[in-house]
Amino acid sequence: MTTEAPITKDIDVSAYDKICRDIRNSPKWRLDSDTDCDYYDGAQTSVEVNQRLKDAGIPPQDSNLIKPTINAVLGLEARSRTDYKVTSDDEQQAEIAEGLSAKIKEVESESRADRAMSDAYSSMIRSGIGWVEVSREFDPLKYPYRVREVHRNEIHWDWTAREPDLSDARYLRRDKWVDREQALRMFPEESQLIGNSWNRWNTLDVYDGGDTNMARAYEIEQTWGRNQEDYLNQSSGMVRLSELWYRHYEDAHVLALPDGKSIEYVEENPYHQAAVAQGLVQVQKALLSRLRVSIWLGPHKLMDVPTPLPHSNFPYVPFWCFRKDRSRTPYGLIRDMRGPQDQIIDLDILLYEVLNSVKVEVDNDALDLSQNTYQEVAQNMSSLRSMTVLNSQRRNANGFRVTREHALAAQVFQLVQERKKRIEEVGGIYRAMLGADSSATSGVAINNLVEQGSTVLAEPNDNFRYARRMVGEQLLALIKQEMIGRPTAIAVKQGAKQKTIYFNRKLDDGTVENDIASAAVKVVLEDIPATPTFRAQQLQAMSQIVQAAPPQFQAVLYPVMLELSDVPNRHELADQLRQVAGIAESDQQMQAMQQQAQVEIQQRDQVIQGLRGELTKTQQQLSDRSRELDIKEQDLELKDKKIDVDAELKARELDINSRLKAEEIVSKHIDSAHI
Repeated sequence: MTTEAPITKDIDVSAYDKICRDIRNSPKWRLDSDTDCDYYDGAQTSVEVNQRLKDAGIPPQDSNLIKPTINAVLGLEARSRTDYKVTSDDEQQAEIAEGLSAKIKEVESESRADRAMSDAYSSMIRSGIGWVEVSREFDPLKYPYRVREVHRNEIHWDWTAREPDLSDARYLRRDKWVDREQALRMFPEESQLIGNSWNRWNTLDVYDGGDTNMARAYEIEQTWGRNQEDYLNQSSGMVRLSELWYRHYEDAHVLALPDGKSIEYVEENPYHQAAVAQGLVQVQKALLSRLRVSIWLGPHKLMDVPTPLPHSNFPYVPFWCFRKDRSRTPYGLIRDMRGPQDQIIDLDILLYEVLNSVKVEVDNDALDLSQNTYQEVAQNMSSLRSMTVLNSQRRNANGFRVTREHALAAQVFQLVQERKKRIEEVGGIYRAMLGADSSATSGVAINNLVEQGSTVLAEPNDNFRYARRMVGEQLLALIKQEMIGRPTAIAVKQGAKQKTIYFNRKLDDGTVENDIASAAVKVVLEDIPATPTFRAQQLQAMSQIVQAAPPQFQAVLYPVMLELSDVPNRHELADQLRQVAGIAESDQQMQAMQQQAQVEIQQRDQVIQGLRGELTKTQQQLSDRSRELDIKEQDLELKDKKIDVDAELKARELDINSRLKAEEIVSKHIDSAHI
């Protein structure tokens, strides 16, 4: 293997091999996460335990208490999902934010982002981490945006990264097995390389001098430290493609804006050039990270290009549950439940053995050995139907005694019940959250237990909201990139009506309406109650307020209380109640208000047009004045030049006159000398 190379632009095989070694040397956490998921799926007993059950005549154990406990947590997420909302700190861009909010909700629904993030939430709760891919859809017949959950074992990342969004990670790699024919169609220019590697280079003489690239590829594969089986599966006809996203650093220049922000300086941008020429910004040297993506088949690089994404993050968003302090390895809620679950299975087995165990005490003359043997008696005692012939001539009437350990069985059963409660306690999930009976008797106490369980799960849920917002930010970046420079209309619902917001529409005066390229917007999550129990508490509190309010106030408060309930069409019913009570305006009043609003809008538009006309006139006057000043300045320059020329001519004239006088004096001296 050649010497190791750092991660730079157009990464080479030496640097990629170093990344692969780092991945192989990362902490071994995946086996524990797979075991956690096995416990959720009911695969909790080992082969040795199953054989022990079979030998003891005990049926297979099915005491999976982890699955319903985890399902309760997943149910809370499904019932408390939040929608995306686009906001802006600039009030002038409120309409842009409103239109983008409607667009991102459409993308969230059509791309099935909710389902993908719920699957990632399930993975993070069970195994400790989940992944969501946010990208464009390659199939032109499908919706243009793609949001899918990715299995954790397909993703490998830089273990030195500390940020939860992996913004400081050097690389991220996804391994995916695809059909060989599909790989050939994806990379037709590398079909010869893929074919030779698949055939183990048996059909090509790489040293005949015909293709030096194939000879180099053959040498790289021979010195590769891994077997071909890691990326070639001859039996299934599949190859493993590794999608590597990596960051490298380059020297660049940034523009320091007056508001304290900085943007990268693009030399080809005329606006950047004008800002620098006029001294409006300061140019500073900086070290910036660049994101690239490459595709590898084992040690062979099939593609390497700059990121096609409009942001600087990986297209794979991590969903963390918990992370260990030392190793930073992820783990979920099941990790602490495995101990009590194992104890429950062991105690169940012990309970069966205790219930089936029989203690027999027999004298040597108590049995009629002509009818029974000691082995037959021992086998009969463990059966529900047994017959034992006693010796009628025995000396001791109580010489045959059979006892069972029922007291010990009760103690074992009590231990089983305690371990079942411990599973819920270590997960921070109370029986009230599962809908089961609990020690709480009042409704307030039950609600407090539910809210306390939500508080215990605060860290995983907070991590989930953080990751969910990251998905929304990447979706918004893709939406903005698609809309830049393209006139677009988005319908926004306003109650029973809807309005249309136009983007990038050029107006008559040359300005661009709702220019998406200059939109300073961000994605947030709407605030809604975390659980239905919280809404029930609000409804209960509002009902008490309505009952205590005077009759004239009840007509106002009752529609509000109805909207807090879960009654279908509650908003329409509340509007009807307001109309019956005379709270809402009549249709004629509403129409009059709308007409008045339209008149005010038209008047405002006329004022704006007048101001724009005055502004145009002022700009024209300033332009004419500027021309006059330029002409006067040119006249002054000409006058200055004329004065300079006159002075130079006078100087030359004086010089010539002096020379003439000197020559005249010299000539006189010469004439006098001749005389």
